[in-house]
Amino acid sequence: MGIYNKRVLIFSSSSLILNFLITFEETILYPLMSKQKIALVLSTGGARGIAHIGAIEELERHGFEISSIAGCSMGALIGAAYATGQLPACKQLLLELDKRKMFGLADVTLARDGFLKGERVMRTLSGFIPDIAIEELPIPFSAVATDIQTEREVVINSGRLYDAIRASISIPMVFRPFRLQGMALTDGGMINPLPLDRVVRTEGDMLVAVMVSMLPMTGDESQHQPPQKLNPFHLLTQSSTIMIQKIARLSIEHYQPDLLISVPCRKYSIFQFHQSEGIIAEGVRMSRKAIEAYLNTSTPKHRI
Repeated sequence: MGIYNKRVLIFSSSSLILNFLITFEETILYPLMSKQKIALVLSTGGARGIAHIGAIEELERHGFEISSIAGCSMGALIGAAYATGQLPACKQLLLELDKRKMFGLADVTLARDGFLKGERVMRTLSGFIPDIAIEELPIPFSAVATDIQTEREVVINSGRLYDAIRASISIPMVFRPFRLQGMALTDGGMINPLPLDRVVRTEGDMLVAVMVSMLPMTGDESQHQPPQKLNPFHLLTQSSTIMIQKIARLSIEHYQPDLLISVPCRKYSIFQFHQSEGIIAEGVRMSRKAIEAYLNTSTPKHRI
């Protein structure tokens, strides 16, 4: 074989090796190296919290990897469904909810501390969320509740997952408080509706918050609801929403999440669980908008 042919053979072999390395890097190594881990915080919000499903789907679609979750109320429920690998089943159940099925979940009681027992809701959840210890989950999980007797925040990050969900979703006067270790636990939204300080952090992760019910902090008035006739129910829900927004804004200003996804969902009430399709779509839409804005403006340190 001549010197020229040897050089051609060596050059061709080198090209093949180089092409293989480039392909390996682009298709296997780069995606693994570039996947940004996030500590995800999901807010309270009642039915509006169903938007968290759309937010999670969009975060994963953009290549983020959820390494830990903290949630409050509906955020705790959706977070638990994700942590157990049952988010698709949870989504399907919610999409199938109509008014008749919602009434079927209402186990009314004459107790003075709430008009729903909450047992039927938990029994329904048991159809897809396993009753396991939080310590057995593949990622760290925390749910926030409020001890109505001591007026203190309670963070549940160990023990039965069902206890954490039931405590955190206990909207005052709707669900009876959940009794656990001598405490009377209700919705954590009264104290920490967006528990940015309760999620487990790891080196190199991003802090990502999804807040529903809150208008974007941009001065944009397009999401405001038109004037409504006031009634006791509207006054109660709107008053609690204003309180939750104020607490959440203070938390956001203090902890400064790397990415804030705000999903107003103001055209849905906190009890319209039968509107899941529209709420999830809103979660997808607003999350995509926030993520793409972040990717276009973020520093290289936090780029995917």
